[in-house]
Amino acid sequence: MALFENTLPLTNRQPIKFKCSACGACCKNVRDSILLEPLDAFRIVREYIKNGFSGTGDEILDQIADLKELSRGFFVFVLKTVNDSGVCGMLKDNRCTIYPARPRTCRLYPFTVDPSTDGSMKWYLCTEQSHHFGKGSVTAREWQRRNLSGEDEEYLREECRVLPVLGRLMRNISDADLHEAEKQTLLFRYLAYDYSQPFLPQYKENMLFLKAQLNRLQQEQQNEGEI
Repeated sequence: MALFENTLPLTNRQPIKFKCSACGACCKNVRDSILLEPLDAFRIVREYIKNGFSGTGDEILDQIADLKELSRGFFVFVLKTVNDSGVCGMLKDNRCTIYPARPRTCRLYPFTVDPSTDGSMKWYLCTEQSHHFGKGSVTAREWQRRNLSGEDEEYLREECRVLPVLGRLMRNISDADLHEAEKQTLLFRYLAYDYSQPFLPQYKENMLFLKAQLNRLQQEQQNEGEI
């Protein structure tokens, strides 16, 4: 999965001629491209529960998303698509059925962002749907204010801190322990949540526990090597 394909870098104050016309075109030809971050998955599951769905978070995500390997042992959820044109499975009658809880990828379109731990962001313009441009005017800074909450921004800062650590730990996991590490990573990043409670405190606690679990697997394999 290439996260910054068909994009151009830009400043957050650079005006772009864009106005959403609710045409639904940005929800098509999106196979394997709408990544669900843990915060996205949490919000979507919570929305399903709010609307009366009685399944577990695991069951809901299994229904709407596929697992894709982003790097060795590190899997992410991406929204499922339907038919050969890669239409997002959440699009019905040309409208998003999870709009209040739509993923960050969707909320930021036509922009995407590469965040850093200090809160700064590198902005990019998505260019694969050229017919979207020409009317209106918006900057990435304005789009951020409209579509990223304080919770989003704090989550992104935390992700920037934790992902390099998890990546290093996963690289050092032996092949024999990789399956267990994959299960633990999926569980504590995506599934071990109480959807009636705020996301961020649970996420931070889960990441601490996940790092401890991966460190434990590493230590056990080192101990076995010394025997």
